[in-house]
Amino acid sequence: MKANGSLSFGRLGVPVPGRTEGVILTSVLALFLFYYGARADVIGTLSVGRGWTPTANGALPVRLHFLAAALLLGILPAVACRRLTGKRWGDLGLGTGRVRPIARWLAVGVPLAVVGGRIAAGSASMRGVYPLDAGLTRAPEDFIPYALFQFLYYASWEVLFRGVLLFGLKDRVGTSGANVLQTALSTIAHFGRPGAETFAAIPGGLVFGWVGLRTGSIWTIVVVHWVLGTATDWFILGW
Repeated sequence: MKANGSLSFGRLGVPVPGRTEGVILTSVLALFLFYYGARADVIGTLSVGRGWTPTANGALPVRLHFLAAALLLGILPAVACRRLTGKRWGDLGLGTGRVRPIARWLAVGVPLAVVGGRIAAGSASMRGVYPLDAGLTRAPEDFIPYALFQFLYYASWEVLFRGVLLFGLKDRVGTSGANVLQTALSTIAHFGRPGAETFAAIPGGLVFGWVGLRTGSIWTIVVVHWVLGTATDWFILGW
């Protein structure tokens, strides 16, 4: 294995993944396990002559789905990245970052997320998917615990894409390369969701990555992403 973590070749001439490739492959494996084994819904295909065929396991209770996200999208990739690259938690954007830029971006991002949630709630396809808990209500004793559990999901999502794949690889593949890579994978991870949401993940991923790099932390992005998702659920329930 080369010292810079690039592909090297073993005695049999077989490519051996380096540290960079190991981080990417671990992330893809985590996404595979989450997508096919820990869904809160059921995905499948509907074809003429064969009808409906499920193509992934589902559906887990929503809170178990969120806990699975914490394990598969957060803990597993982050630990693997640390072992493969030797980076500290702060190097992966999990520290406090730069306080003043974080405050400024939160002041801008949170209101925009609320507006974005209101707009998203107007989409029939979004209302057909969200909230993931079809029995959720606006009652505080129902909605607040759900929203807090959902924070696990958004935090884990950002640990993987903006933490591991962006902060974890920016010194190895370049800042722009890491931002495009994490955006590409996070967009693909939206496949099966409404088309508008998946398309929005392209500019959204790039902007989230850009903000993360300027604040030195993923936590601004976690909060804004969580507010966007929670606001969408809230407005859908009141639609």
